[in-house]
Amino acid sequence: MSHSPDSKDAIALAAASLAVSALIWATLAALRAGVGDPFQIPVYRHLIFFQDFYAVAPFIAALALALLAPLRRMGAAAAGWCGRHVLLVAGLSGAALAAGTGLVYHHHPLSLDEYAVLFQSRVFAAGRLTGQYPPALIDWLIPQFFQGRFVKPSYETGQVIAIYWPGFSTLLTPFTALGTPWLLNPLLGAGTLLVVHQLALRLFRDAQSAGYAVLFTLASPAVTINAISYYSMPAHLLASALYALLLVEPTPRRALGAGLVGSAALLLHNPAPHLLFALPWIAWLATRPDRWRVLGALAAGYLPSIPLGWSWALFAENFGRGAGAHSIGATVPAGNLLSRLLGRVFAWSSSTGFSSHLLDLFKLWLWAVPALVAAAALGAWRERPLRGPWLALAGSAALTYFGYFLVQFDQGHGWGFRYFHSAWLAVPLFAVCAIRRAPALASYLGACALLSLVVLTGFRAVQVEQYIARHLAQRPAVAAGDARVTFVDISRGYYAWDLIQNDPFLRGPITFRVREPAADRAMMAQRFPQYELLGSDARGSVWGLRR
Repeated sequence: MSHSPDSKDAIALAAASLAVSALIWATLAALRAGVGDPFQIPVYRHLIFFQDFYAVAPFIAALALALLAPLRRMGAAAAGWCGRHVLLVAGLSGAALAAGTGLVYHHHPLSLDEYAVLFQSRVFAAGRLTGQYPPALIDWLIPQFFQGRFVKPSYETGQVIAIYWPGFSTLLTPFTALGTPWLLNPLLGAGTLLVVHQLALRLFRDAQSAGYAVLFTLASPAVTINAISYYSMPAHLLASALYALLLVEPTPRRALGAGLVGSAALLLHNPAPHLLFALPWIAWLATRPDRWRVLGALAAGYLPSIPLGWSWALFAENFGRGAGAHSIGATVPAGNLLSRLLGRVFAWSSSTGFSSHLLDLFKLWLWAVPALVAAAALGAWRERPLRGPWLALAGSAALTYFGYFLVQFDQGHGWGFRYFHSAWLAVPLFAVCAIRRAPALASYLGACALLSLVVLTGFRAVQVEQYIARHLAQRPAVAAGDARVTFVDISRGYYAWDLIQNDPFLRGPITFRVREPAADRAMMAQRFPQYELLGSDARGSVWGLRR
C-alpha cells in the first residue's frame, strides 16, 4: 500500500520526533543518574531531572497515538472549531485557567520572582510606592540572601520595595485591590489566544490555519501552566503577540500602537525580554521604503518607557542607600546606572554553561505540543528564504534564545523554558507554515495537540500541584490555635526561604525566618507579648492565640 507524500511527511515527522524525544530521555537519564538526593540540587535541574524526565513517557506515547486515523480526524476538526469559535475557546480557557490557579497553584506565589511582583502590587494597591516594616525586624522578615535580589529594604526607615520594574505589578494592582490577583494571568492567557488567532489570520488568510495556531497555543503546557502562575511571562507573551500583530502589516498608526505596547512590555519586570523580541522587527522595518515614517511612529510610541523606566531604575538602585550602619552602599549616579544594571545580569561568558542551554532546548521541546518544535523547524525551512515578518519572527526567536547565553544565571524556578516565553509564539506560527496544504501532516499535529491538551497538560498540572503542595508542607503547623506568627528554619527543607513571604504592611499572619532560638523568643516577648508558642518542630515554630 503506497502513501502520499503528505502522509510520508507525517510519518517522517513522527519518527524524527520520537527519535529526538528518546535521545532527550536518554540524556536526562544519564545526567540524573549521579544525583543522590533530588532535593540537594538547584531547582532548575531538579525540575528537569525529576519532573520533565517523567513527562517524556506520555510525550512519546502521544507522538505514537497521534498516528491513529480517528484521532487525526478529531484533531483536524478541533482546529477548525477553534478557528470558527475563538471567542468561545478563549472564554472557556480563561475560566479553566482561573480554576487552575486554586486547584493546581494553590493561589500561592511559589517563587520569589512571583512574590516580588505581587508584593509591589499590594504596595501600589495601598496607594504607596513602598511597603513599611519595623526596621528592627527586617532581618527576620527578609532573609539577607534575597535582600536586593527580589525585595530591597531600608534599615533606617523600614521602607521596602520590590526590585523588578513595576509594569506587571501595575497590571496586577486592580486585581490585588479586589482580592483576586490570581485572575490576571488567566485573562492574559485567554487574551493571547484571541491575538494569536488574529495574527495567524493576517499571516495565513484562512480560518483553518488560524484555528491550528490557537489549538497549538492552548494545548502547550508552557502556555497554560504559566497562565495559572504569578509570573510575568504571560504578559510578555501577549505583548509580543500584539506587537507582531501591529507590525505584520506596518503603517505609521500601527507602528505607534506597537511602540506603545513595546513601551509597556519594557516595563513589565525587566526590559530584556522585549528588547530581544523587538530588535529584529526594528531591523526589518529599517529595510522598508517607508522606514522613516514607520520607525518614527514606533519611536514615538516607545517614548513613555524612557522616563518611567529610567526613573524607577534609578529609584530602586538608590533605594535604601545612606550613611547608616546598615546602608547597602553609596548612592549610584545616573550616569553609572546602566553599566551597573547590565553588569549585574550580563557577562561575556555565562556562568550557566553549555549544558544549561541544551537543557533549555529540552524544556522547550517537552513543554510544547508533541512534535510542535520539529514542525516549527520544518516550517521555517519551507518558508526559506525568510522575508518580511517571517524573518523578523525568526530573528526574535533566535535572538531571545542566544541572547540569554550572556545571562549569568539560569532561570531557576519556572515552567517550561521561561526565558524564551516572550518569543514562544514563533513556534506555533512556524508550525502552521509546515502543515499548510499538507492535510495529513496537519491532522497528525492536530491529534498531537488534542492528546497534549487532555493528557500532557493534566500530567503537568498534577506535577505542579504536587510540587507546590510539598513546598507548602515545609511550613510548621499546629493542630489547634489561631496561628499569627510562623518561624521557618530556612537552613532546612528545599528552597524554604521562598516561604518567607509577608504583606508589605504586615497585614495578616507574619512569617519570620529562624535566626537564633533565644533571640527569636526575646523578640516575640518584646514585640508580640500577646502571642504564645503553639507548637514547634524541626521546620520552625508557630505562635498565636489558643482557642
